[in-house]
Amino acid sequence: MKPNKSFGALRSLLLSMMLGAATFAHGAQAEALSPRLTEPRLAPVAPGQGNEAQRTWLAKRTDANVYKTYARNLDLAQAVEPFLNFALKGSGLPPREREIVILRMGWLCQAEYEWAHHARIGKRAGLTGADVHRIAAGPEAEGWSDFDRVLLRMVDELRYDAMVSEATWRALRARYSDAQAIDAVATAGQYQFISMFLNSLGVQLDSGIPDLVDRLPRDVAAPEPATRPASPRLTRPRLEPVAAPAMTPEQRDLVQAQLQKGVLPNFDATLLNHQKLYGPYKTADGYIQHAVLLPPKTREILLLRTAWNTRDAYGWAHHVGPAKAAGLTDVDVARVAAGPSASGWNEDQLALLRAADELQREAFISDATWRTLAKYYDSKQLVDIVNVVGNFAINGQIANTLGVQVEAGYPAMPKG
Repeated sequence: MKPNKSFGALRSLLLSMMLGAATFAHGAQAEALSPRLTEPRLAPVAPGQGNEAQRTWLAKRTDANVYKTYARNLDLAQAVEPFLNFALKGSGLPPREREIVILRMGWLCQAEYEWAHHARIGKRAGLTGADVHRIAAGPEAEGWSDFDRVLLRMVDELRYDAMVSEATWRALRARYSDAQAIDAVATAGQYQFISMFLNSLGVQLDSGIPDLVDRLPRDVAAPEPATRPASPRLTRPRLEPVAAPAMTPEQRDLVQAQLQKGVLPNFDATLLNHQKLYGPYKTADGYIQHAVLLPPKTREILLLRTAWNTRDAYGWAHHVGPAKAAGLTDVDVARVAAGPSASGWNEDQLALLRAADELQREAFISDATWRTLAKYYDSKQLVDIVNVVGNFAINGQIANTLGVQVEAGYPAMPKG
């Protein structure tokens, strides 16, 4: 009987995953965060420039570089804006606590644009200058209330473990409702994504805003890069999915399209506990699934690698099928888990894997990886690459934290 070459290749890749994961972690621990860019990789749309749709969209917003950069991919901007607006204006978090979450994530990702803007917003929300500086020092710094420390630890856990620990979750829920606790997780995730966007696109501070005086503190030890998490994932949900018979008419309207297909995925049924968040979330997620300007195979490589990097078993399980439909084989899927160290990748695919790893590790795509990606993708697609990784990482943080369980019949994430 002749050996099955595909099976042999798959087995070899599976055996190599432990080495690949160890290499990823070791490299992250050994390296400092990269210096941030001092000029943009993608120039903001200049005042009066751009097409009519861009000018109309920008006319309704402040003259800030983040908006003028987002305008380079207007379809993406319009898709993610409801979710971003919810985190900033619509969530149930008290403004001061919201800003602690946002600033801590900005610090951990070393996103100076985010830090400068939210230091200003945070002071208007009740933080002092000393508070802002102490956010960089972290939860162990003197002067925090017990709950402030809980919020800071939550952000640290989401950045480094892509999941809120049991102790921190209990402390959150002692004060917050389910919806507020989800808001806290989603806000941290959103601003990790925004940090990835600001850092990787090189969005520069706005010279026309005179009170942007706060810069990232230089007298506090720089944060460490993130590694692939190692902690166990939950084997039962912290928040039960909403069963179809128990849905309110409003909840049923939100998921009607999916219910008509037969089954509501556990992730959606769980997030339906917070229906105010559900709509903005689905708008951003729908762009990734149906409108992103990337070839399907490119999108699925990024999604699978992000699920692997965040140890998001749910996201992995639900994207093996779409990855195969996009043209990846079983061996390819296993190689995604093995990562850039696996043989057989072409230059384009290798750069995609490295981009996903770099965004996980330090919320920034390196110059070398960016240059390679720019050989294969136009400016809108480059923005989409950051968006796919950043927004899918939020899914992983939510799924891991809420204990969303994989439905029967879906493939398990490989060990490693």
